[in-house]
Amino acid sequence: MLTPALLLVLAAEGPRVGVVSAGDEKLANEAAATPNVPVSLTTLAAPAAQPAPDEPSTEPVVLARKAWVSADFAKCQQLLEDDGAIVAALNANARSLVSRTLAWRVACKLGARQPDGARRDAEWLAALQLPFPEDVGVMTPDVEALLAEVRRQVDSQPRSSLSVTSTMPGASVTFDGRPDACITPCTMNVAAGVHALKVSADGYSPQVKAVTVGATGATVELSLLPADPPLAARQWHQRRARGTAFDEGTSLALLSIALRSARLIVVGPSETPNVLRGALSIDGVVQARGEREDVQALVQDLLVRGKVYEPDVPLWKRWPFWVAVGVAAVATAVTTGVLVSRLPIITKVVIRP
Repeated sequence: MLTPALLLVLAAEGPRVGVVSAGDEKLANEAAATPNVPVSLTTLAAPAAQPAPDEPSTEPVVLARKAWVSADFAKCQQLLEDDGAIVAALNANARSLVSRTLAWRVACKLGARQPDGARRDAEWLAALQLPFPEDVGVMTPDVEALLAEVRRQVDSQPRSSLSVTSTMPGASVTFDGRPDACITPCTMNVAAGVHALKVSADGYSPQVKAVTVGATGATVELSLLPADPPLAARQWHQRRARGTAFDEGTSLALLSIALRSARLIVVGPSETPNVLRGALSIDGVVQARGEREDVQALVQDLLVRGKVYEPDVPLWKRWPFWVAVGVAAVATAVTTGVLVSRLPIITKVVIRP
């Protein structure tokens, strides 16, 4: 059994709430110093901007071209043989790099007298509907002729149906490096061949896949996993750069993930002069919004509206009353059973529109 002294310590510790401001740390500190609230307010710094993933390297294509000029076709092919690198480059929207890579693969294989392999690469380039690279003019005439012939053949074929679904409906689909091709669930008419898909949504890690679409079409379902804090921070900054309001629902959910804060208050200026605006989110879901001239009054309003605590609770509902009863019971040797459960806070962030 817990002693009354331990009961007092456990009961006195209110829920923890993080406080962050829209670009003003002084304002966050003032908000976190709000008096007379039975919660633990802690100032949190806005997440730092995370660096974007590195751009795909162009070095393999440069070295392959040099090997082709030297008639070292084996080395040329070795430098460009990674299909995964092509898919990754497409998903990074490096479409010109993919065009150069596949065209030079065709050149290397024709130089090595591998016409079947060269045709497959030419078909892949045609299926992706990518323009020929600028340096195609330095290749031999047979390379240009094969690329043009295959492009005509692919363009003359009927398109196939590609259906894309995801575990997070409303996710954005990037198709062969073209962003916002559609929103899941969706169906596109595409050329038969190998294509690159990327499905992404704020609050989730993008999922990529190479899919082969045949004459009868294809169906693809991608599972989205929750974003880790660094990715959530990058997605939060991207939304802020697009002008999204600091207290908008999805932005607050991303901020909760990035800061690892289940309970979060964000404050900042409103459109009205000398008025502050704020919002409270719990588990990534907005529970209350408000506006006040005084930031500490705003914090109190948000906590009450969000039902984090009630300001006017009858005496018999307040924890000091029951702690006092427990102390009295121990003092008079009356057997009193008290169970205090401190369950761990499980952060479950839910992204909602």
